[in-house]
Amino acid sequence: MASTPFYTVIDHTADIGIEVEAANREGLFIKSGLAMFDLMFGLGSVGKDVTKPLSVAAENPTELLVAWLNELLYFFAVEKIVFSGFADVELVERTFRAVGCGEYFNPDKHRCDLEIKAATYHDVSLAFGDGRWKARVIFDV
Repeated sequence: MASTPFYTVIDHTADIGIEVEAANREGLFIKSGLAMFDLMFGLGSVGKDVTKPLSVAAENPTELLVAWLNELLYFFAVEKIVFSGFADVELVERTFRAVGCGEYFNPDKHRCDLEIKAATYHDVSLAFGDGRWKARVIFDV
């Protein structure tokens, strides 16, 4: 496992995963999204010129986290937005909303280190312990 300042990379057979921690669930969702885009592109090369309102809903918090990450991947696939930050974050019951900040993908600027196809339900976890929220997500690559 490799660590960065805000997430740990999990090696997984034919896939890759992350573990993140935060003081609250909103922070956990934000860090998970940032970790995913950091794995794909490296956040240091991504500006914040484009904003996109985002909203997902699901039956439970774990499904909501997976839906959030897949929504971010959807906007990358369809609109080519590489997200590097989030603002106006709101988590209410089974809905998570945020404004994604980033820029349009530019192959001359953004290195693509890893192509993530989807966040999966395999071995996913979201729990509170020791005063922190913790999540683990495996990505299909």
